[in-house]
Amino acid sequence: MITQEAINLEATVDNFLTKMPLGYYTIASITKLKNQLKKTQTLLVDVREDSEYQSGHIPDAINIPLRNLTHNLDKIPRDRPVVIYCSSGYRAAMGVMTLHLLGYDNIQGFPPSFAGWKISEEAIAY
Repeated sequence: MITQEAINLEATVDNFLTKMPLGYYTIASITKLKNQLKKTQTLLVDVREDSEYQSGHIPDAINIPLRNLTHNLDKIPRDRPVVIYCSSGYRAAMGVMTLHLLGYDNIQGFPPSFAGWKISEEAIAY
């Protein structure tokens, strides 16, 4: 038997997916991310595990591991841009979807993620 809660969740996810804009809430290049970080009060969130973050991260990023994301919503503003990244894009995409489903409309992912940042020889913080 399918519960009402399951039906409501399915409807919410369906609504999210059908309204997804072109670009899928992403900043698709390093240049665009750097421009975004220069122009606005953007919060950069690294959703990798703490040990990954400690071994190197994009400067000025805060660390909120994906598995702890919903326990740290107080650190994620709703009134300014937020960009999420991880190692390769997978966890960041899950974080973007999670936050959008929770009503955040200011969240974008950075698909090149840390791997792309590192390959481009951009500055890395420790």
